[in-house]
Amino acid sequence: MDEQQQRRVNEAAEQFADALRASFQAVSERGASTQQLNAELTQQFFNTVIGNLRTQAEDTRQMTEQLADQQQRQAEAARTMAQESVEESVGAYMEFLNSTFSYAPGRVQGWEESNRANSFD
Repeated sequence: MDEQQQRRVNEAAEQFADALRASFQAVSERGASTQQLNAELTQQFFNTVIGNLRTQAEDTRQMTEQLADQQQRQAEAARTMAQESVEESVGAYMEFLNSTFSYAPGRVQGWEESNRANSFD
């Protein structure tokens, strides 16, 4: 091989090495940029998930408070109804007793008269 051919081979090898180095550099930069983008996307994903979990936790807390408040109102309503029912029952029983006692003297008197009449027979 003569000197000119040797020079061309060396130049071609140099160009090939430069192209290969540039290609590896581009792949490396692209990989780093892809890694950065993936890290940002992962961070964004987890921030969104955490935000959604916080929102759900707050919604659950509010619903729990509302449910507890509703249960308390139901318990108060049940107590009120029970108290009114007891008061009505006591009132009805008192009326029954009053009517019985107001009726009783006439019956006792009638029974006494009936017994006197039967004892003289």
